[in-house]
Amino acid sequence: MLLYTENWKLNELILNANGTVIVVGDAGTVAGIITDRVREATIPAVLDGDGNEVSPAVAPDAASLAVEVSREDIKTHPWRLPKARAERLEVIRDLRNAKLIERDNEANHALTGRPNMRSVAAIEADRQTLRDLPPVAETALTDTDAIDAYQPAELA
Repeated sequence: MLLYTENWKLNELILNANGTVIVVGDAGTVAGIITDRVREATIPAVLDGDGNEVSPAVAPDAASLAVEVSREDIKTHPWRLPKARAERLEVIRDLRNAKLIERDNEANHALTGRPNMRSVAAIEADRQTLRDLPPVAETALTDTDAIDAYQPAELA
């Protein structure tokens, strides 16, 4: 999820190839940050014992490492979507796991014969629904706003 303070809207954004975002702000300039990324990813030249270059340095194309994006472009950029989906699915799994623990405790109470408890079969049906929770966020959601907003009804 993109979790920024309000002033992220005033700053430039750099999207890394791994889907993470850099909010430029006071961190420097877009060009400077991307230049630093290229320098860090460059494979240095190989020199022989006399200092002669045996093979040249290999610098990656800057556009393969990071790009400047607008607030609108980041919502559907192919580098951002997989990361946003993975982050959202992690939150959904955590919520689902908490619900499963609640259902497990409820089932334990039902097995002890406590009054006013749902049947073990009904509780098990709820647990199975939670286990089978379709990961819609994994494929169907096409922008980061929709991914962030996705909340399965089973977890409400």
